[in-house]
Amino acid sequence: MSCVVEYGVEAHVDLDVPADKLLALCAGPQVALDDVSAAVGTALGAPLNYPALARATVPGDHILLALEAGVPQASALVAAMVGYLVEHGATADHIGVLTTPESVAAGEEDPREMLPEKWRGEVSLEVHAPEISASLSLLGSSHEGKPIYLNRTLLDADLVVPIGCLRGGATIGYYGRYGGLFPAFADAKTRQRFGKPAGPKTGRQRAVKEREEIDEVGWLLGTQFTVQVLPGPSARVLRVLAGELPEVYRQGEAEYVAVWTCSVPRRASLVVASVSGGASQQTWENLARALSAASRVTADGGAIALCTQLSAEPGGAVNGLSQSDDLSLALKRIARDGQPDAAIAVQLARSMEQGKVYLLSRLDESLVEDLGLAPVGDAGELGRLARSHDSCIVLANAQYVLPVLS
Repeated sequence: MSCVVEYGVEAHVDLDVPADKLLALCAGPQVALDDVSAAVGTALGAPLNYPALARATVPGDHILLALEAGVPQASALVAAMVGYLVEHGATADHIGVLTTPESVAAGEEDPREMLPEKWRGEVSLEVHAPEISASLSLLGSSHEGKPIYLNRTLLDADLVVPIGCLRGGATIGYYGRYGGLFPAFADAKTRQRFGKPAGPKTGRQRAVKEREEIDEVGWLLGTQFTVQVLPGPSARVLRVLAGELPEVYRQGEAEYVAVWTCSVPRRASLVVASVSGGASQQTWENLARALSAASRVTADGGAIALCTQLSAEPGGAVNGLSQSDDLSLALKRIARDGQPDAAIAVQLARSMEQGKVYLLSRLDESLVEDLGLAPVGDAGELGRLARSHDSCIVLANAQYVLPVLS
């Protein structure tokens, strides 16, 4: 049986797997929006549990679009939102876009790229600098007495509109309702604290505590409106949701689970997982998300093959994996050091403990080998690998898919 696995941009792998060996092909939704701009206009004009966005602003307001990293079709979203705001009385020089350092590291394009030329130079762009104290302001203190520092521009704005991408509840780097503001635009110390991996016994308790802290910061900020996208295939937009923040997340997360959950009959000895989309999606964080999804349905001692166009250099914690032959010791060191990419490194280490991990990427093969992964030179190698296993599951768009055992 021939199975085409798409990954990256206009790349694919042809797997010739016997029908009785292919247990499941999980790809998520097969359609996406044809007109993102129209969808944004509709969502802003008739938000969920909220008046039209135009009624939330007055002439002279400074409006900030707080853009998370990895949002599909971000430039189209920003262009549509700026167009809507200007049409309803805002001026382009009073609108700004705030992005994260992760966006720059991923090589994402300027989110103003699709703006008309007359506005492109007027709409400001700021990359959050969490380590520079002059770029931060004190919001207040938490109920535990912790000072809360956030991006100064964000706190000075008259209206802040978070723009994010909905995901599954337990996804790496996803903090839900106010996570697109905090810890995304917090100080370096806070971001490091949230990025520190939790132990297997304390993970659930810590997640609850983190969400309580995030919700407290959200309440102090008073942000009520948000724009979130439901991702579709190949890192495109399936739906745009806008409106009252709790209602957007209530509906959006439920829809995410409905469209991205895939049932598989049993674990497979090989799981082939692909990361779709361009530079904004070809990140170590999405690689870790794909690994997390694949690990759930990989048999003990089985293998995972990742199809990506990843070219970004790994962070400090991931690089640290190359310095130890003992994964358990590496995990302890990662937890101790608290590097920003610690959760990614932990997922890599745990997946490699479970079985062999193959990687098709644009990285140097020696780097891949040093990390303990098996480099894949070309798509043909994956085909031969698939034929050598007695069972196979394919997870396309694996940074989004939620496989579950039936």
